[in-house]
Amino acid sequence: MNRFRNFMFGRYGTDQLTVALLISGMVLTFIGNSFDLHLLTLVTYVIFFVCIFRTMSKNFVTRQRENQKFLQYWNPASTWLTAKYRVLKSSKDYKYFSCPNCKKELRAPRGKGKIAVTCQRCGTKFIQNT
Repeated sequence: MNRFRNFMFGRYGTDQLTVALLISGMVLTFIGNSFDLHLLTLVTYVIFFVCIFRTMSKNFVTRQRENQKFLQYWNPASTWLTAKYRVLKSSKDYKYFSCPNCKKELRAPRGKGKIAVTCQRCGTKFIQNT
């Protein structure tokens, strides 16, 4: 274990971009093997080589810059996906709708009939069926 620790000393290691590349490489490998697409399998070898290269690299500044660029695009997408998952998961307990004035997404418990709703953002009052 000490030899591995000494070998990895001063190397970049893994980050979010490397993990994303590994997951995408595994998915593409599965698809390539399932449909017998040899070119796709070859592309996954390149992806895995890039993961190994990034992990073993000693150029911290460049790898961090690459990861920051990836996170610049990934974080908004992740936030959006998490919000959609939350809505999907709680859709049997809550009714989701948007304010007719400012389009803010609001929610109310299901099964309450027609209720008077006041938007928290703009203060618009309207009737909504739950």
